[in-house]
Amino acid sequence: MTLPVPLPSRLGFGVSGVHGTPLIGRPDTVALIERASERGVRVFDTAPSYGGGEAERRLGAALKTMDRSRVWISTKAGVTGSALTGRRRDFSPGAIEAGVRASLSRLGVEGVDGLFLHGAGAGELTPALMRRLDDLRAAGAFALLGAAGRGAELDAALQTGRFQLLMTPVHPFIRDDARARLSAAKAAGLAVLGIETAGPGLAPLRPPGTVADLHGLARGLVARARGGADGPRLAPQDALTAALADPLVDAALFTTARMAHLDANAALASAR
Repeated sequence: MTLPVPLPSRLGFGVSGVHGTPLIGRPDTVALIERASERGVRVFDTAPSYGGGEAERRLGAALKTMDRSRVWISTKAGVTGSALTGRRRDFSPGAIEAGVRASLSRLGVEGVDGLFLHGAGAGELTPALMRRLDDLRAAGAFALLGAAGRGAELDAALQTGRFQLLMTPVHPFIRDDARARLSAAKAAGLAVLGIETAGPGLAPLRPPGTVADLHGLARGLVARARGGADGPRLAPQDALTAALADPLVDAALFTTARMAHLDANAALASAR
């Protein structure tokens, strides 16, 4: 058994979703990131496929005002573009290296703490890719390698023995095989970052209170148009409480465009 990977906070802020769109201004995103850091959040995650790199640029802008040594930063590789322009998938060694270098440039850092392959399948985890990732890590582009996904994608990553991080949905409704996978990852020393903590059910549709709320409304309408099935779902605060209490979760990720929501989540985490 290897030693577990330490993360600096149990709560993580996802610079994702609406933060890759014009529905919320870049200064507002930066202010939320800075406030999260002030409230004890030390884990920040993003990806090049969130707004075609815009979310990474916003996190990079916030990092200019923050003590880099006090925050843990992760991004992803393998999927680029955006929901509006179309996402492109490429896990070839050259594409991964180019993507990582572009992400570091947008973030304004020499390296990130965690790099997640964004849903790579077993056939994409080639020896050539793993060698290129080894070279990038040796050059300081990232410290820890992670797999973001679910099911067979995570099984393939775990079987390589080359990953230190796992990012996957974690909520009270996950199946027994998914929970067994989390246990196996923890036993192998990997850190688990939980996402989609509310559960698989569709979020209720609510009239938007702000322009930023249009993002969630649009996502909900698209999910329903695509035949998304309703199912069990926790209220946001209950979901975060459950994830923070889960011994298999090292950090629970959330995103928000509201300062009050951020403050409530930070208070919940600090109370544990």
